[in-house]
Amino acid sequence: MKKRQIIIVLVGITIVVVARMISSFLATPKEKQAPIARNNVTTVFTADVKNDSIPIYVSSTGVLKAVRRLELYSEVQGVMEDDQGRFKAGNTFQQGETLISIRSQDQRAQLYAQRSAFQSALTAIMPDLKIDYPNEFAAWDAYLKAYNTEQAVKDLPEVKDDKLKTFLIGRNIYNNYHTVRNLEIINEKYRIKAPYNGVLISSEVDPGTVIRNGQLLGVFIQADRYEMETSIDATTANYLSVGQEVTLIQEGTSNTYAGKISRLVKAIDESSQLSTFFVEVQNANLKEGMFLKAEVKAQRIPDAFEINRSALVDNKEVYVVQADTLAIKAIEVKHLSQNTAIISGLKDEEKVLTKVPPSAFLGMKVSIYKAQ
Repeated sequence: MKKRQIIIVLVGITIVVVARMISSFLATPKEKQAPIARNNVTTVFTADVKNDSIPIYVSSTGVLKAVRRLELYSEVQGVMEDDQGRFKAGNTFQQGETLISIRSQDQRAQLYAQRSAFQSALTAIMPDLKIDYPNEFAAWDAYLKAYNTEQAVKDLPEVKDDKLKTFLIGRNIYNNYHTVRNLEIINEKYRIKAPYNGVLISSEVDPGTVIRNGQLLGVFIQADRYEMETSIDATTANYLSVGQEVTLIQEGTSNTYAGKISRLVKAIDESSQLSTFFVEVQNANLKEGMFLKAEVKAQRIPDAFEINRSALVDNKEVYVVQADTLAIKAIEVKHLSQNTAIISGLKDEEKVLTKVPPSAFLGMKVSIYKAQ
C-alpha cells in the first residue's frame, strides 16, 4: 500500500513540474525596446557649375621627317667618279653643288659629235636662206655665229613663214636640233646636283662602283625644316584647323619648339578610326627621326563646363544635388581628355558631383562636404 502511495505522489509532482515548465515556455516574452530609426546621410564632393568658353587642349606624339626629302636614283649607267669622300652621310651641300658624278666620256663624245653635225647642217643651208629668204637670213646668221659646240644649244630663231618651216624640215634642221637637246638632257643625268641647301643622310654607293639604271644612291634632305605626322580621334579633329600653333616637346628634356598645323587629312583611318594631321616646324637643332610630343590649343567650346571623367555616368549623365538629395541630369560630352571631360547641358550654380560614391543612387540623401 505504501509503495502505491509513493508512486502516486511522485507522478503528481512530475505533472506539476512539467506543467510549470510548459507554462513558462508559453508565457508572453518581455517586450524589447524598439531601436531608434536613423537616417543614413552620405557626404559628397561637389562643384558649382559655371559655364564658360573652354579651350580644347590636344596632345599627341609622332616622329619628325624632313619636308624636303629627296631619294636619289640613277637614271643612267656608269662608274661613280672619285669625289674625295664627299658623297657620305652627314656631309652638307649647297644648292647647285655636285652630289655625285658618273663617268660619261662616251656619252659626252656622242653629244659633241651631234653638236658638230648640227652646226654643219646649219652652215649648209645658209646660202639658200640668203637667196630664197633674205628677210630671215640675218636671224639665222646671227644664231650660227653664236653657236658653240662646248655650250648647250640655244632655242632656234622663231619661224612664221610656212615655206621656210617646210624648207628647214626638209633639211633635217629640227631633227638635228632635237637630237642634240635629247643628248644634252641625258648627259645632265650623269651629274646630280643639290636642288637646295641640305645634308646627305644616307649613302648607298662608293667611288669606283658600277651604278645601274634605277639604283638607289642615297637620301638628301633640307636639314632645318621638318613635319610630324600624328593622329587623334575624329571628334577632336573637328576642332583643329590649318595654321593653328603647336608646341612640340622633346620628352625627357626641357626643349620645346614652336610649330603650326600644315595639313589636315579629311579622312578617317578605317582600322584605327583616327584622323591624321601634320605639324610643320623649322629649327636647326631638330633632326629627322626625333620623337616629339605635340600639344595644340585648339578651338574653344562655348557655354561648357569641365569635370573629372570619373564623375560621368555612362558618358551621358551626371549626379547633381537638389534639396540634399541626389538627382541625375542628362548632359552632352563635347570633348574627352585623359582625365577630364568638357560637357554641356548644366545650368550655372548647379551643384554637380565631382566624385561619385560607390553606392550612389537616385534619391540618395547626401550632405555637401565643406572644407574647414
